[in-house]
Amino acid sequence: MIKVSVRWFDGYFESFECSEVRFGDSLLWMRLKNGTNRHIPLTHVRWYSVTPESHEPQPCTIESGRPV
Repeated sequence: MIKVSVRWFDGYFESFECSEVRFGDSLLWMRLKNGTNRHIPLTHVRWYSVTPESHEPQPCTIESGRPV
């Protein structure tokens, strides 16, 4: 599971549990744990963090070789 934390420009802090995260120069896209999608324009966000970070190694299952 991926955890995304978002601090909005108005100071509001929000945290999400996601199965997939994609981010670019203007949009943060997340597939939430409940299966819905969330799109956040980065022009409204002060900062965000993704845990684990995208470059961190992920544990794999022995059977599939895919990230858990």
